[in-house]
Amino acid sequence: MDRRKFFKTASILVAAAGTHCLPAGGNELFYNVIQTESLNHYNKKRMKHKCKITVLKRECYKNLQAEYLADPQSGPCPYFHEGQEIIVDSDNFFRMLNGGFCSEAWDCISRYVYAALQGGSIMRGWTNDEKVMITCCNDGTRPVIFKLERLDEEE
Repeated sequence: MDRRKFFKTASILVAAAGTHCLPAGGNELFYNVIQTESLNHYNKKRMKHKCKITVLKRECYKNLQAEYLADPQSGPCPYFHEGQEIIVDSDNFFRMLNGGFCSEAWDCISRYVYAALQGGSIMRGWTNDEKVMITCCNDGTRPVIFKLERLDEEE
Protein backbone atom coordinates (compact mmCIF):
# COMPACT_ATOMS: atom_id res chain seq x y z
CA MET A 1 0.00 0.00 0.00
CA ASP A 2 1.46 3.38 -0.94
CA ARG A 3 1.73 6.27 1.52
CA ARG A 4 -1.13 8.32 0.03
CA LYS A 5 -3.58 5.40 0.11
CA PHE A 6 -2.45 4.52 3.63
CA PHE A 7 -3.19 8.01 5.01
CA LYS A 8 -6.47 8.26 3.13
CA THR A 9 -7.61 4.93 4.64
CA ALA A 10 -6.42 5.98 8.07
CA SER A 11 -8.31 9.28 7.95
CA ILE A 12 -11.51 7.46 6.96
CA LEU A 13 -11.08 5.06 9.88
CA VAL A 14 -10.48 7.93 12.29
CA ALA A 15 -13.56 9.77 11.05
CA ALA A 16 -15.66 6.62 11.34
CA ALA A 17 -14.43 6.02 14.89
CA GLY A 18 -15.61 9.47 15.94
CA THR A 19 -12.31 10.58 17.43
CA HIS A 20 -11.36 14.22 17.19
CA CYS A 21 -8.17 14.59 15.21
CA LEU A 22 -6.89 17.30 12.99
CA PRO A 23 -5.55 16.09 9.66
CA ALA A 24 -1.80 16.12 9.83
CA GLY A 25 1.09 14.70 7.91
CA GLY A 26 3.44 11.99 9.08
CA ASN A 27 2.71 10.18 12.34
CA GLU A 28 0.97 13.10 14.04
CA LEU A 29 -2.42 11.78 12.95
CA PHE A 30 -1.85 8.53 14.79
CA TYR A 31 -0.43 10.27 17.83
CA ASN A 32 -3.67 12.23 18.21
CA VAL A 33 -5.78 9.09 17.86
CA ILE A 34 -3.70 7.21 20.42
CA GLN A 35 -3.80 10.16 22.79
CA THR A 36 -7.62 10.40 22.52
CA GLU A 37 -8.05 6.66 23.04
CA SER A 38 -5.72 6.77 26.05
CA LEU A 39 -7.84 9.48 27.67
CA ASN A 40 -11.01 7.46 27.06
CA HIS A 41 -9.33 4.41 28.62
CA TYR A 42 -8.76 6.23 31.93
CA ASN A 43 -12.39 7.31 32.16
CA LYS A 44 -13.54 3.68 32.25
CA LYS A 45 -13.62 1.59 35.41
CA ARG A 46 -10.47 -0.45 35.80
CA MET A 47 -10.76 -4.18 36.28
CA LYS A 48 -8.43 -6.53 38.09
CA HIS A 49 -8.43 -10.12 36.92
CA LYS A 50 -7.71 -13.37 38.69
CA CYS A 51 -7.94 -16.97 37.56
CA LYS A 52 -9.55 -19.73 39.59
CA ILE A 53 -8.24 -23.22 38.84
CA THR A 54 -10.54 -26.03 39.96
CA VAL A 55 -9.55 -29.69 39.80
CA LEU A 56 -12.54 -31.42 38.22
CA LYS A 57 -11.24 -34.94 37.89
CA ARG A 58 -8.17 -37.14 38.30
CA GLU A 59 -8.00 -40.00 35.84
CA CYS A 60 -5.84 -43.11 36.22
CA TYR A 61 -5.29 -45.61 33.42
CA LYS A 62 -3.85 -48.61 35.28
CA ASN A 63 -3.59 -50.71 32.12
CA LEU A 64 -1.32 -48.10 30.52
CA GLN A 65 0.69 -47.72 33.72
CA ALA A 66 1.19 -51.49 33.92
CA GLU A 67 2.36 -51.65 30.32
CA TYR A 68 4.57 -48.54 30.09
CA LEU A 69 5.68 -47.15 33.45
CA ALA A 70 8.77 -48.06 35.45
CA ASP A 71 6.51 -48.06 38.53
CA PRO A 72 3.29 -49.74 37.34
CA GLN A 73 1.66 -49.11 40.73
CA SER A 74 2.13 -45.31 40.64
CA GLY A 75 -1.63 -44.65 40.71
CA PRO A 76 -3.37 -41.29 40.23
CA CYS A 77 -1.62 -37.91 40.39
CA PRO A 78 -0.39 -37.22 43.94
CA TYR A 79 -0.32 -33.40 43.55
CA PHE A 80 -4.03 -32.69 43.22
CA HIS A 81 -7.39 -33.87 44.56
CA GLU A 82 -10.85 -33.41 43.08
CA GLY A 83 -12.55 -30.19 44.13
CA GLN A 84 -9.27 -28.44 44.94
CA GLU A 85 -9.34 -24.72 44.08
CA ILE A 86 -6.35 -22.46 43.48
CA ILE A 87 -6.65 -18.71 42.92
CA VAL A 88 -3.92 -17.16 40.77
CA ASP A 89 -3.36 -13.43 40.46
CA SER A 90 -0.60 -11.32 38.95
CA ASP A 91 1.32 -11.39 42.25
CA ASN A 92 1.65 -15.17 42.51
CA PHE A 93 1.60 -16.19 38.81
CA PHE A 94 5.39 -16.46 38.54
CA ARG A 95 5.72 -18.19 41.92
CA MET A 96 3.37 -21.09 41.17
CA LEU A 97 6.24 -23.51 40.67
CA ASN A 98 7.76 -22.85 44.10
CA GLY A 99 5.99 -25.90 45.52
CA GLY A 100 2.55 -24.63 44.56
CA PHE A 101 1.85 -26.52 41.36
CA CYS A 102 3.02 -29.56 39.39
CA SER A 103 5.50 -28.30 36.78
CA GLU A 104 4.11 -30.48 33.97
CA ALA A 105 0.53 -29.36 34.63
CA TRP A 106 1.60 -25.71 34.94
CA ASP A 107 3.41 -25.95 31.61
CA CYS A 108 0.14 -27.06 30.00
CA ILE A 109 -2.19 -24.45 31.48
CA SER A 110 -0.04 -21.40 32.35
CA ARG A 111 -0.56 -19.66 28.97
CA TYR A 112 -4.33 -19.77 29.47
CA VAL A 113 -4.05 -18.58 33.07
CA TYR A 114 -1.90 -15.68 31.86
CA ALA A 115 -4.50 -14.77 29.21
CA ALA A 116 -7.18 -14.72 31.92
CA LEU A 117 -5.04 -12.49 34.15
CA GLN A 118 -4.76 -10.01 31.29
CA GLY A 119 -8.56 -9.93 30.94
CA GLY A 120 -8.52 -11.92 27.74
CA SER A 121 -10.96 -14.49 26.46
CA ILE A 122 -9.82 -17.97 27.33
CA MET A 123 -11.99 -19.93 24.89
CA ARG A 124 -14.24 -17.61 22.88
CA GLY A 125 -16.53 -19.62 20.63
CA TRP A 126 -15.49 -22.95 22.09
CA THR A 127 -17.19 -22.97 25.50
CA ASN A 128 -20.54 -21.53 26.64
CA ASP A 129 -18.70 -18.81 28.54
CA GLU A 130 -15.54 -17.23 27.14
CA LYS A 131 -14.24 -16.81 30.69
CA VAL A 132 -14.18 -20.60 31.27
CA MET A 133 -11.97 -23.35 29.88
CA ILE A 134 -11.77 -27.08 30.54
CA THR A 135 -8.23 -28.40 30.06
CA CYS A 136 -5.87 -31.05 31.38
CA CYS A 137 -2.24 -31.85 32.01
CA ASN A 138 -0.28 -33.99 29.58
CA ASP A 139 0.33 -37.04 31.78
CA GLY A 140 -1.02 -39.78 29.55
CA THR A 141 -1.50 -42.40 32.27
CA ARG A 142 -2.91 -40.17 35.02
CA PRO A 143 -4.18 -36.85 33.61
CA VAL A 144 -5.79 -34.21 35.80
CA ILE A 145 -8.70 -32.26 34.32
CA PHE A 146 -8.90 -28.59 35.29
CA LYS A 147 -11.52 -25.88 34.97
CA LEU A 148 -10.04 -22.40 34.50
CA GLU A 149 -12.24 -19.37 35.24
CA ARG A 150 -11.39 -15.72 34.74
CA LEU A 151 -12.58 -13.70 37.73
CA ASP A 152 -13.20 -9.98 37.14
CA GLU A 153 -13.12 -7.49 40.01
CA GLU A 154 -13.39 -3.72 39.96
CA GLU A 155 -10.34 -1.93 41.35
